[in-house]
Amino acid sequence: MRRLIDIRAEDDGAVVAWLEDDFHHFGITLEHDGTVITDIRAAAPRVPFTTCPLAGAHLKGMIGKAILPRSSDVGAMIDMRQQCTHMFDLAGLAMGHAASGRRHRRYEALVEDREIIAWEPGRRRLLGPGTARLLRDGEEVLHWELDKREISGPADWAGQSLTKGFRARTEAMDIADAEAATVLRRAVMVASGRTLDPDTIRTAADRGQSGVCFTFQEERRATALNVRGAARNYENGSDGMLSMLDERP
Repeated sequence: MRRLIDIRAEDDGAVVAWLEDDFHHFGITLEHDGTVITDIRAAAPRVPFTTCPLAGAHLKGMIGKAILPRSSDVGAMIDMRQQCTHMFDLAGLAMGHAASGRRHRRYEALVEDREIIAWEPGRRRLLGPGTARLLRDGEEVLHWELDKREISGPADWAGQSLTKGFRARTEAMDIADAEAATVLRRAVMVASGRTLDPDTIRTAADRGQSGVCFTFQEERRATALNVRGAARNYENGSDGMLSMLDERP
């Protein structure tokens, strides 16, 4: 799986961020006065479920909050479970970008396809070995070996779970390094979707997934319809991705 994230500070100071991968295409515009977030807007050109675009309104809870340098600090501003996970991540990245004063940043995550080696309770898939790489502004900054739900290499990451203790580790890291690791971890989690055919399900409830985001909450998962034919495959290159870079959500 290939995931691209592009974050750019415009001439008027607003930060525009876009994300695209096999299953998602989202955009965020974050406006600020240098200290406080004054507005945030979202766009959802391509989504897996019909309810996903509705989550964008929940980002408005960031308005009036101070700009913080760690992208993960967005979790203290708004409830992640009432957000689209990917718009939530993108909003945090846009905020961190505004705090950094950078003009432009681009991430490209490449996650090797992995085979399902076991099914666990709750229809959870356990995946075998593979690799994941992250390029930041064209330079490789992370290269992980993966096995099951752990990073197995290189040595400084070996044994780190992708599900337990990851946030505690990154919160103790340098801001830029922590952000890169968090971006790659999310890409690894999303890439597992390539082991399934999304068009075989009718609603979010059919996925049997817990309420980790807006669409999968109990009150809407049965009415969140699968958008058939929405998935793409960019394994051979990024041509055609982020086609709305020149637009502001």
